[in-house]
Amino acid sequence: MSMLRISNSLRLFLFLALGIYLGSLSILNLSFLVCLFAFFVVFWLYLTYRGRALKNWLFGIVVMVGALLVGYLAVLPEQTWVTPQAGAFTGQVYQVKRLNFDTRLLVRFESSRRQVAVHVPVEANVQVGSTINFTGTISRPKQAPNPGVFCYREYLRRQGVFGVCYPDTYEVTPPEHLPLLTFLRMKLHDNVVAYVRDPGLVLALVLGDRDMLDQEHQERWRRLGISHLLAISGMHVGLVAMSLGVVVKRLPLGPLLQLVIIQVVLLVYIVVAGSGASAWRALLTSLLGGYAALVRLRQDPLDLWATAGWILLLVKPTLLFDLGFTLSFAASGGILLWSPNLQVDSWFKNRILRYVVNSLLISTIAQLSLAPLLFGHFGEMAVLGSLATLVFLPCVILLLIGGFFVALGMGPFGFGFLLNNVMALIEGLEHVLLPFAKQWTLGTWTQTEVYVCWCVFVYAGWRLRKPRLTRPKRTVSQLVTIATVIFFVLSLPPAVRRPLEVTAINVGQGDCYYVRTPSGLHLLIDGGGDSVYWQERGRDVGKERLVPYLTHRQVPRLDYVIVSHPHEDHLFGLLAVLENFEVGMIIDNGHEHTSPTYERYVELLADKGIGYHVGRRGDNLYLGDGITLSVLYPERLRENLPSTHNNNSLLLRLQYGGLGLLFTGDLESAVLYDLAHALGSDLRAQWMKVPHHGSRGSLNEEFYQMVDPNWAMISVGPNSFGHPHKEVTDFLDQRKIIWRTTLEGAETFQVWWGFWGRFRSSRS
Repeated sequence: MSMLRISNSLRLFLFLALGIYLGSLSILNLSFLVCLFAFFVVFWLYLTYRGRALKNWLFGIVVMVGALLVGYLAVLPEQTWVTPQAGAFTGQVYQVKRLNFDTRLLVRFESSRRQVAVHVPVEANVQVGSTINFTGTISRPKQAPNPGVFCYREYLRRQGVFGVCYPDTYEVTPPEHLPLLTFLRMKLHDNVVAYVRDPGLVLALVLGDRDMLDQEHQERWRRLGISHLLAISGMHVGLVAMSLGVVVKRLPLGPLLQLVIIQVVLLVYIVVAGSGASAWRALLTSLLGGYAALVRLRQDPLDLWATAGWILLLVKPTLLFDLGFTLSFAASGGILLWSPNLQVDSWFKNRILRYVVNSLLISTIAQLSLAPLLFGHFGEMAVLGSLATLVFLPCVILLLIGGFFVALGMGPFGFGFLLNNVMALIEGLEHVLLPFAKQWTLGTWTQTEVYVCWCVFVYAGWRLRKPRLTRPKRTVSQLVTIATVIFFVLSLPPAVRRPLEVTAINVGQGDCYYVRTPSGLHLLIDGGGDSVYWQERGRDVGKERLVPYLTHRQVPRLDYVIVSHPHEDHLFGLLAVLENFEVGMIIDNGHEHTSPTYERYVELLADKGIGYHVGRRGDNLYLGDGITLSVLYPERLRENLPSTHNNNSLLLRLQYGGLGLLFTGDLESAVLYDLAHALGSDLRAQWMKVPHHGSRGSLNEEFYQMVDPNWAMISVGPNSFGHPHKEVTDFLDQRKIIWRTTLEGAETFQVWWGFWGRFRSSRS
């Protein structure tokens, strides 16, 4: 095992990545980090001077602490904008992106080198290189309200932008001369548009410009699992380098000059195309590999991969938060890790068959390497990914090579005609394969289980790639033992492996709870809807927040949807859910309403033939895994109450083993008082939803005494009602009840094995 040591380059990359991530959390004080780093550096230098053996491991600690410091400094600009800054600002525009409703400018301040996103009207005519003077307030970008919803803060963070401004006034001064890179990019873009019938795909492949690539086409490639072919990546850089190599190596130049020419041309292409981390990784790897070959230095490709990684992170630490960076390095790292074990030359005599099998193996290894990232960010992985990559790759290569010639002005010489025919072939292949495009989802697996299997996959590749350093039989025996243990654990009943989850979804000033049982039953209690004023402004909380979250959680169908009462802030968001998901049964309190939302709700029930049941006290719904949902109230509708709809809300108790969870709708104090005396200990629950968004009118001490909760959840959003009321939160604190709200995002409560519960944040 000592021979299986990790190289210094790989150790540096791993420590640096981990340190940047931990440092970005800003858990430690900056001054403390500086002092800690200085201490370990001095200590390491001292031991190095004395020749102690511990110096190598201590160097790892130095790197880790240094990386913590780098990670902290990388997000320091974000911390400084916790408090909005108002004033007049001047900066230079370095990126222009036209959106649906406005234009986003990325602006760099010359004095501080900070970067900010400035949103101006969509009709504004702004060019890269322009100077903008604007007044307004710079604040932190909005956080995603729920996982699965687009997070503007994270999107800008990946680009090193931590502030956003919607200016009150602005003035743009065009540049005297168009920047050379912008001019070249525009010229290449215009050449492609002029000679290609549908230029969107070619522009995406050659210049990384997806503005003209319609969403339907991107969705088809996503379903097929070939979206990675659209990104300017190592494949693109490798093709350019290979083509250049064929030409340059025929020139009467020395090896060093040939290497320089190839790398300079690659650098120009990457800069002009505005490429991401994947292309920069390929460039650095190409440069390092070319230099190693030039000086005849034997170097493990995995070390070159790691060296490219830590160089990029040192130059731009925020790349660690870029999904493109992590996807690129995970896929390429997996291929390099397993490549010594994928030698199929001795398996097949036919060259074409060897190529097909080898390509499928490499593509499969790449997908397995990406599994935790794909499941974590997208909730799925394409079944046809490996096969579709093999089928479409030759067409993509033709589009890429032909696209280069067309972009360089050779469209009239038949290359435009070639590209149009290749794209027609691609459309035909899409229609053939799309009916078979299926997606793998987690099912009853947890993300943690996926990571455990992924770690075994990485460990197996690491052990098997060095058969001369370990005894093969012993290695295989160990791997089989590990796989058997994991298979046994994954074969245990779902109730043992995963918890009951109750997630309070952020739907603004409204209620919405998603329940998932260990065996995979899906329930939704209310659907939010916020205020009527939201709807008047064209906002739909169901489409914007609820449906994306359920899609993110890979909900195939909702077994039960429960409506506590038909007010807008509980019902409106369900309309989008009923339109987009299959629903097994609807349960509500049978209390009708005159609102358009309720009328549409009734129409959807009839149109879709959804089962319907009116909930009454005594109803019990068995959900499997020892979980029961009971209706405690109402026994019948009570019409002689104030706030009739609120006070006829369904009162539900979810019982799992010895732990109960109580859903109280919008019940108010008078009814809660009656229930406390009528039901007594039947109300006992360790977790409860605080009634009516934490309003003062729903605070009843007798009710809380009977429930006696340890945890409480308040569904609330920005409002003018004063929810949650200070008296309510003070009361919860006095009773030492652990409570959360949905103001900052979704919150999940987990119940393990029916007796142990905990809050786990679901925020993205």
